[in-house]
Amino acid sequence: MSKHVIISNVHIFDGISLHAEQQTVALENGVITSIEPASDATANAETGDIINGMGQTLMPGLIDCHVHLPAFPKDHQGNVGRLQSLARAGVTTALDMGWMTPAEVTELRESAQQPLTDIRFVGLFATASGSRHSSFHVPRSTGFLVDSEADAVRFVKDRIEEGVDYVKIVADVPGPTQAVINKLVLEARKADKLTIAHAARLAAYNMAREGGVDILTHAPLDTAVSEADAIKIKTEGLVVVPTLIMDQTLASGNAIPGLSYAAAKESVSRMHRAGVTILTGTDANGSRVAPVQHGPAMWKECELLVDAGLSTQEVLQAATSLAAGHFRLHDRGVVRVGKRADLILVQGNPLDDIQALKALRAVWIIGEAVNLA
Repeated sequence: MSKHVIISNVHIFDGISLHAEQQTVALENGVITSIEPASDATANAETGDIINGMGQTLMPGLIDCHVHLPAFPKDHQGNVGRLQSLARAGVTTALDMGWMTPAEVTELRESAQQPLTDIRFVGLFATASGSRHSSFHVPRSTGFLVDSEADAVRFVKDRIEEGVDYVKIVADVPGPTQAVINKLVLEARKADKLTIAHAARLAAYNMAREGGVDILTHAPLDTAVSEADAIKIKTEGLVVVPTLIMDQTLASGNAIPGLSYAAAKESVSRMHRAGVTILTGTDANGSRVAPVQHGPAMWKECELLVDAGLSTQEVLQAATSLAAGHFRLHDRGVVRVGKRADLILVQGNPLDDIQALKALRAVWIIGEAVNLA
């Protein structure tokens, strides 16, 4: 049972907007129990920790909608360290986009002796024989190649039986055919699972859109989305996790020729102007080809989104309430009584300067303080 914590005299960004007046927030048993006008809280001094939040902003913990925690070979202690790095950067929830096994997810969740970032997972992703992703080293040598509609039915069934949170489709070109992508989405929808599509080229973007996926990850690194298509993406109700830090990392490297960060950034700018919902994700990973650091990469992703045209308020919403809502994590993402006490305290006001996210003073995961040292 977690200790009673009182955070007094603090400004609150509640996941949607900033409250001008100072307030006092109480946490107990992993949830937010009260939000009241600011007080010195001395009456509660013997019941728990009291933190003076003067000059600081309390906000929901950040949600990284795209990370990779290696499971090949199994690297449990390494993944504990990666979750610690995420937590110390204020990322209290992370969505693993392949290839963690259910056993590794369970072990991480059950063996933690300290507050760790909460993880959700997709297990294996769906790709096709001959695709770039089919050559990746995965922890399970079979089951991720989906070359027919029958394979698609089997793939989704297997993922559901494993208990995945979402279904991921890799829209490589070459890769799964349009018919296979359509079938994957249909089967996932029957099981009430969101579909998330990796799409890093414009042609792949269009295939994923035609298939009716729920969420697009990455932004085209060859040709920018047109203004007209950006409007269509908004009309279609698609949500985008552009992972600009990964796009920038790939485009600045030599592993894959012909990539353009300018195209990715312009795509995000156009989709933002069209009103498309954009969420935060880093594609943090441990690869040598395009390494992106778990945790601190989230700060850079937020900066890049501001550079692409989003306001600081929009970026903070993307990293908290919008991410939670669109990924069906309805118990978090906002500072509200009864919600999970996944919170961060930063010096200053991140709406004035997004780099204030780096000035972390405290992080709580289910009401438990994270050691930031």
